[in-house]
Amino acid sequence: MKKVSLLILGVGILVYLYKAYIQKPLPALFNGRVHPDFQEVADLYKANLENGEEYGSSFAVYYEGEPVVDLWGGYADVTTRRPWGEDTLSAIFAATKGVTALLAALFVDRGWLDYDKLVSHYWPEFAQNGKDNITVALLLSHQGGLAVTNGTVPIEWIEEKPQKVWEFLEKQRPYWPPGTAYGYHIITFGLYVDTLLQKADPKHRRVDKIFKEEIGDKFGIEMYHALPNHLFYRAARHEANPGLVTLWNIIANLDPEPIVLMGKMMSAGAIIMQIAQSGTDPLPSDMSFNTPEYSRIPQSAVNGFSNARNLAKLYGIVANGGKTKGGVLLSKKAIERLQQPLVSGKSFDGVINADFGYGVGTLKDERGNTVFGHDGTGGQSAFADPTLKTGMAYVTGRLKSISMKGDRQYLQYKAAYYSCLQRHIKNKKAART
Repeated sequence: MKKVSLLILGVGILVYLYKAYIQKPLPALFNGRVHPDFQEVADLYKANLENGEEYGSSFAVYYEGEPVVDLWGGYADVTTRRPWGEDTLSAIFAATKGVTALLAALFVDRGWLDYDKLVSHYWPEFAQNGKDNITVALLLSHQGGLAVTNGTVPIEWIEEKPQKVWEFLEKQRPYWPPGTAYGYHIITFGLYVDTLLQKADPKHRRVDKIFKEEIGDKFGIEMYHALPNHLFYRAARHEANPGLVTLWNIIANLDPEPIVLMGKMMSAGAIIMQIAQSGTDPLPSDMSFNTPEYSRIPQSAVNGFSNARNLAKLYGIVANGGKTKGGVLLSKKAIERLQQPLVSGKSFDGVINADFGYGVGTLKDERGNTVFGHDGTGGQSAFADPTLKTGMAYVTGRLKSISMKGDRQYLQYKAAYYSCLQRHIKNKKAART
């Protein structure tokens, strides 16, 4: 115990010295708009910028189809001191999966896709090596056993040689019997689901074009499954927290979960290590998506770009019944289906050490099954809460969180929002009486 206490003290001192003398504090940049009833959220966000908890991010909420919180601040690039602007875009990593699940739901509404039909109905060559009984729902809910691949392909092939990617996927064999277990398909989700959508689409469009034409342009939502090169100048440079700072955050929050997760990842033969080396070849660097060569490649498991305002607007439409003045994004039936978790409980073989509930491509929120969306690496988060007609999103350039519970700052803003919402609803009722 004494050695542990000394270790904690030592890490704390090193982090203090790092922040005081190496990580020079930057002026706090804060911008945004907020409904008066939600000022507490803006105050909290500004305080986190001032105390250095936020480096560069955006946070937004739509309530009943209207923006009530729209905040951004800090730096899109800390090294060059480029401010995070109103139109800054940032990688949202796995939060892209949730957006793609909305696309799949739209396909179901249009009759282009059926959750209960076999994937091979739309993609006949898929039915090889034990994949013939995988339904669309099983694939979307991480039950297909396709998280691990035999070998990898260059990510560039998605753009340059898509046929070879499809052939690679078609030859894969499930790691576990489909439907008997589930586990997070970290990389392969995008490879399989993007291909499925392209095959099912009457025009056979690529996933980035499908989203742009069916949702982005129609509903005024700027989100990219691959960032076009001509927009790269607007992208935030994502970066990881220094290791000591991450370790200190774990200690300070008394949160053992990241340590358990890292232990699983480091254990020999763990499935999560195989998953991390599946799908596409390893990138030259963990920071490779900071380059236009890789950020332009559509892969909806990891490579979406947007900001909190646009994601909150998207999920806000869904949370408010799916209808806008511009048309219907999703039907009531589709939204109800998105709220239903298909699996829950401990993940298969320790893929992720958390009690997740996956629906048809969506992830349930800790507030309950009715709240759905998806998180992403480092703290990204975007969810719909149809019960309270709320769409909420947080996007950060500094990859802070390795906890499956969500980013600490995002959780603070969310709690503050729901507290303010109660008062807001009371104020509206009082104004009508």
